[in-house]
Amino acid sequence: MIEIILYLILGSVSGILAGLFGIGGGVVIIPALFYIFEYLDIPTIITSHLVLGTSLGVIVFSALSSTFAHSRNKNVDWDLIKIVVPGIVVGAALGGITAGFLESVILKKLVSIFLIITALQMLFQFPPPDASPNTNKAGPILVGSFIGWISGIFGIGGGIFSVPYFFHRGLSMQKSVGSSAACGFPIALAGSLSYMFIGMDNSFLPNYSLGYVYIPAACVIGITSMVTAPIGAKIAIGLKQTVLRKAFSILIIIMAINLLLR
Repeated sequence: MIEIILYLILGSVSGILAGLFGIGGGVVIIPALFYIFEYLDIPTIITSHLVLGTSLGVIVFSALSSTFAHSRNKNVDWDLIKIVVPGIVVGAALGGITAGFLESVILKKLVSIFLIITALQMLFQFPPPDASPNTNKAGPILVGSFIGWISGIFGIGGGIFSVPYFFHRGLSMQKSVGSSAACGFPIALAGSLSYMFIGMDNSFLPNYSLGYVYIPAACVIGITSMVTAPIGAKIAIGLKQTVLRKAFSILIIIMAINLLLR
């Protein structure tokens, strides 16, 4: 019973964050799942992979709900999404596979440093955002592949990378958040399928797991987040761009510190 209550609380918070900031909620889901899975006595040898795979499984739900909410408010640049998504899907699938072989401690620290730099860049706006989001197609495809790959490794929806990228391509902060949410769904779907595949034959998995995705947690947290994501999206509409940008920058810094210390 306690386990279900924790999942419901976690789903509510992650859903609001997904709608508000265009992220999948991994910044909250990942550290919380580490504590919950420790409480459930899940073997430490598989905990990290199970946490990351389950996090991506949750984000499938929250990103889908958040995308619909932002799309209804015309805050998704679908033309840009069509260019970015193919690279994102390939990158996320490769990221999940990479995680099965990679000792990610060094990479995690490098990513954390990169996130802090990105947050400071957004906070103080240097260099200024591009006046026009219309550039060549090669850039978005390559960047999308990188965002998908890193997100697949770390079990996140990629918003901590895609929101700053869209913002500096010239999209408004609201459109950057909405477009990022639309990217989160293919990232989470491709990434979670990869984690299912690489963990399929692991003998340490708990019951009701599909590879490295723990189905009870993914479903309860995910469905709850679908309910609360539109709330976050509605709050985002009412916030001024500067407030939303600064709040997101602070969230990135928190995420980066969390990665460094984990």
